[in-house]
Amino acid sequence: MSSSRIRMAAAIPLSLIFVMSACTTTPSPVEEGSAAPSGTEAPAPEPTGVVETRTSEEVTEGDVVNLTAWTMGPDAPSFFRRDNLIDAAAALNEELEAEGSDQRVVVEASFESGGQWADYLQKVTLAAESGQAPDIVLAGHENMAPWATAGYVIALDDLLGQYPDAFADVIDRLWDAMELQGVTYAVPQDTEARPMYYRKDLLAELGWSEEDIESLPDRVRSGEWTMQDLVQTAQEAVEAGVVDEGMGWYHRPTKGHDHYMFYYGNGGRMQDPESGNLVITRDALEKHFQLHYDVVNTWNITPPNFLGSDFRQWHETVTSGTVLFANAGTWTWAEWINTYEVPEDEQWENVGFMLIPAAEPGGEPTTLSHPLVYMVTEASENQELAFRLLAHASTPELNSRHSVESAHLAILTTQADDPTYAEDEFLTATSYMSDYTTFIPNHPDYGAYDEVIFRFLSAVQADEMSPAEATEAAIQELQAQLGDALIVE
Repeated sequence: MSSSRIRMAAAIPLSLIFVMSACTTTPSPVEEGSAAPSGTEAPAPEPTGVVETRTSEEVTEGDVVNLTAWTMGPDAPSFFRRDNLIDAAAALNEELEAEGSDQRVVVEASFESGGQWADYLQKVTLAAESGQAPDIVLAGHENMAPWATAGYVIALDDLLGQYPDAFADVIDRLWDAMELQGVTYAVPQDTEARPMYYRKDLLAELGWSEEDIESLPDRVRSGEWTMQDLVQTAQEAVEAGVVDEGMGWYHRPTKGHDHYMFYYGNGGRMQDPESGNLVITRDALEKHFQLHYDVVNTWNITPPNFLGSDFRQWHETVTSGTVLFANAGTWTWAEWINTYEVPEDEQWENVGFMLIPAAEPGGEPTTLSHPLVYMVTEASENQELAFRLLAHASTPELNSRHSVESAHLAILTTQADDPTYAEDEFLTATSYMSDYTTFIPNHPDYGAYDEVIFRFLSAVQADEMSPAEATEAAIQELQAQLGDALIVE
């Protein structure tokens, strides 16, 4: 970190304002990137969760600049997405004073927990369309594409060039998710990985030695142990009665980015870096569909009618210790302990974690990250100060307390040396996964792409279409919807 970045020396007094809203109806979410009709000033929908707003310490002298920010969980432990911005105000004001500037910032930032992403995204979109957006918004990195295309958020390359030390220690690979056709519109707030979890006690019951169990993550990392081995092991566990039929592998039960890890693992691409167009790789898509067909209909290691099932029931079943393999997020480790009340020592004793195994021997294991990002809005009248606030909110100390509280991985290389982060056993044990990560596309039509792929994935797993039929039908529909925005390879 640059020595010019003044760190927060101590906690500052903060006022806390609670704004709680409960809706009797949920507004219909708009398509990401769509907006209210031009010329209208549609009010932002009421949030469905609980919104808590905090304001930084009052400034009594100088030219006061008010900065506002909206952030989202929906998981409650991610409140430092808001609080880091609040606490960064003191460091920014110290820096402004040292520069001889009369400006001083007061930050008002909100955090919504327990709500729905669709409602939050709609709120941001409608506020931007009506010119009422806050200075800073937080969302998933893929939301950047429709908002940048619509002109709701600004390009940050000039500011990154003006303040080259501000984000110099961001992990390089994360910048891939911050860009749209070579232009940077966001900075990372946090990231994660999506491991494959496994039950050590069930592998031991199957006859695995302690050495075989403990070495599994390294064997996956080297490409020695593959998805073929995972499937075979799950089948053996079912046949031996170690787990019931359908309990060998629990993948994500709902629509979501996790599914693409297996498409990537089979050599698929989702976006062309040069043109920015979306990409579908025919061979990889068919292999992806074939895997998800076979786990239910051929190998009986995943339950029938699994896609579309309840996520809470998924967690309750996995934490009961009756499922051999289950892929989920790094944040899930903390969720199982805190929400599903699994004793931490028991979880460490019985549960292991590894990358998603390579599709074939000698292949590359993978995972997927979905960084949440901060963006500066076009509506902001103080865009440079908003950017500088983000820089001060992105220090090892502040990011590490968020990482540990919410079980998210580091976004800064310097977090490895931060005591808060380094002392967290789970985060340090999974940090290497960032070296193997992939991302979903930053493209305004990704939502349509994702809907088509998931619909046909669901049809395949329900044995309504063969993998080959679904592959061709999905590609035809994608071509019809996306036209020149899609590359088929």
